[in-house]
Amino acid sequence: MNKTLIFEPARRVISGKDVTEFVFPFRLVDSELLGRPEELSQSTQHQISVVVSRTLAACWNLTDDQQLRVMYEYGKRHVIEKIREGTLSDSEEIDLHTRNTELPCPFDPERIENPMNAVVKVDLAEKKFMEDSSFLSLASSIIDARDNINAIFNLRNKDKLIVLVEERDLLQFFRDALTPEDFFYRLCALANAATQMNTHRLRRLTQIEDTQVKSIQLLEFYLNNIGVTGAEIIKTLRNITKLRQGYPVHGDRAKGVLEAHEYFSIEYPIVDYSATWKKLLKKYLEALQLLLKALKEKAA
Repeated sequence: MNKTLIFEPARRVISGKDVTEFVFPFRLVDSELLGRPEELSQSTQHQISVVVSRTLAACWNLTDDQQLRVMYEYGKRHVIEKIREGTLSDSEEIDLHTRNTELPCPFDPERIENPMNAVVKVDLAEKKFMEDSSFLSLASSIIDARDNINAIFNLRNKDKLIVLVEERDLLQFFRDALTPEDFFYRLCALANAATQMNTHRLRRLTQIEDTQVKSIQLLEFYLNNIGVTGAEIIKTLRNITKLRQGYPVHGDRAKGVLEAHEYFSIEYPIVDYSATWKKLLKKYLEALQLLLKALKEKAA
């Protein structure tokens, strides 16, 4: 049975903190009850609070209306995920800041509907969270590989190589992607996982202080320094981030997007989101396994 969200006018929260906060109240009802006499009595009331730090807001550099729409989009997607998992509570909250949110702003505000009285239909997948054993196996293998990489790296450098800013990102690996929205949400988490490395330690190890040199390039320099040929590892990580730059972020004509489709042998435009998502997870796992093997050989 599918669900429908009916959003009510957003409320600005003044807390005295250096943040922007809006609460988005909404009703949740079975879609088949829309317009029927029992619609209101069978609806449940919920709300989601979206908080944006001052620094993130400055980086976004949006008008007030544009920022409201972007905050609504983040909140809406969070709610949809919770509905599909069956874990939606009466009151939800997400806090957005520069450590857990991609820059520049990942959404085009002009493509986001007006939050005022927005109606959003949610198609519920037949399979629920972690019901698909293939995704369970893939996700578990990815997490094990990440842990083992950190263990081997720690032996040599007394620190982790891979860091995790948002624990919930790893949950996305257990889930299928049946719609474009699902796929975009999962891809964001995968791009975060591919780029969130211990840049502080890598800068010390490579002696590169230039802040324009980011995590993947720092890893490439580090691997070169210890005599590891990591070309395929780096290619996979970079192409994950390139794929992330496609619609609805910058559009499919953005530099590298179509090349990333070719690298992963993904059809364009994507038709089977589930198969594509599984292919990306497998490629990411392969890159992690190559990295783990290389680090083990150097530690021996």
